[in-house]
Amino acid sequence: NLLEKLLVPLLAKLGNLVLDGGIWLSTQRPEWNDANNALVGHGISVVTLCYMRRYLRFLQELLAAEQGTVELSAEVATWLSDIASALADIRPWLDRGPVSASQRWQALEKLGVAASRYRQSVYADTPFTGKVAYPLAQIHEFLGAALAAIDHSIRSNRREDGMYHAYNLLDLGAGEARVDRLYLMLEGQVAALSSGALGPAETAALVESLFS
Repeated sequence: NLLEKLLVPLLAKLGNLVLDGGIWLSTQRPEWNDANNALVGHGISVVTLCYMRRYLRFLQELLAAEQGTVELSAEVATWLSDIASALADIRPWLDRGPVSASQRWQALEKLGVAASRYRQSVYADTPFTGKVAYPLAQIHEFLGAALAAIDHSIRSNRREDGMYHAYNLLDLGAGEARVDRLYLMLEGQVAALSSGALGPAETAALVESLFS
């Protein structure tokens, strides 16, 4: 159904979420900006994160009045539950400020393994085994948890000068995922302004900063 088609791209991107960093460009393909080809494999996109926020808010508004259950493919339902469970584990960390490198690794592992399990299930000999009824209340909760993680990550990419990072680099170690910052880019400011995450005063300040 339509809702399943709308959820799948969000779930796919959340499988590559690096907390406080962005979306890991791990697919061996560049993003829309060909200038960032060199980032494929170890780049993290804040730009994608900001546009994901817009998409997530669209889904929340679309489903705001919906109740009861919806039919999902069994494999997608499991994937959704696994990602939701990972986000629920992550959420308590978000109230304590920036996450640590070890917490970032744990979150990346949980989200990535959930996506990997889905991929393995649909590449099996008998993919998409049937439909299940999925509570919309749990989808609302999932969207809220995803929004909290994305908002935390967008805030963490605010620079000291009030501007926003556009792309970062992922530095993986033993049980740690660190984020290295790149230089200032215009597309980071465009994405932050259009994300809906900034209040009026912060938006005005960012626009003023662009002239400097």
